[in-house]
Amino acid sequence: MPLTKILATLFCGSLLLFPFVVQGADRDSASVTAGNELDLRLSFIEERLDAGKQHAQYWQNGWTGFYAVSGLAQTVAWLDADNNDDRINYVVGAIKSTGGLIDILLRPMPGRSGAEEIRGMQAPSIDKLGRAEELLQATALRAQAKSTWKPHLKVMGVNLLGGAVILAFGDGGDALISTAMGIAVGEANIWTQPTQPSTDLRDYQGRFVGLQTKNARHWQLLPFPGGAMVRVSF
Repeated sequence: MPLTKILATLFCGSLLLFPFVVQGADRDSASVTAGNELDLRLSFIEERLDAGKQHAQYWQNGWTGFYAVSGLAQTVAWLDADNNDDRINYVVGAIKSTGGLIDILLRPMPGRSGAEEIRGMQAPSIDKLGRAEELLQATALRAQAKSTWKPHLKVMGVNLLGGAVILAFGDGGDALISTAMGIAVGEANIWTQPTQPSTDLRDYQGRFVGLQTKNARHWQLLPFPGGAMVRVSF
């Protein structure tokens, strides 16, 4: 039998014995993020979350305490006021402080617990990584939000509305002071929020997305009726 026929027969037989199946999978699938890279990703995120924990806690606890004390003090002053102008001024201030407190309690600063949640998860590492990435993104989005117009417009709107109420039912001087102080406090609240998470997310994407692309192919030998198949995920 000619050599070419022998080689062709062997090749066809190997294909029948080992059907070759190539399956495309998403780049972010669990088959790509495995082994050492998964551990490196988790360690990176945990380290960055722990590094930002103190700032997030200071912001959360500090502003929670400020709004609570401010709201209580102005409520007491409102109840003790002996004239209408002061009552209007203090009640508006108490409402604004209470609103600020509610907002902080309903939208607490992400990352204030560091990586404790991740380390405490009783789950496979790939699930831990998924939650860690969600938390890293949440902290970054919160940090980036202060550079958008929405939170600043909210501060302006709330305080201008409060000033208008004081002006309409109380004293014009009190309205001006309340509006100016309210805007100053609101802006301080925004600009004292942590900024590092934005850099942390960029560093994470820059360090690991490239590795993920390089390691895009993952080979796996799987049983198949009549033989076996080679699966390539990418």
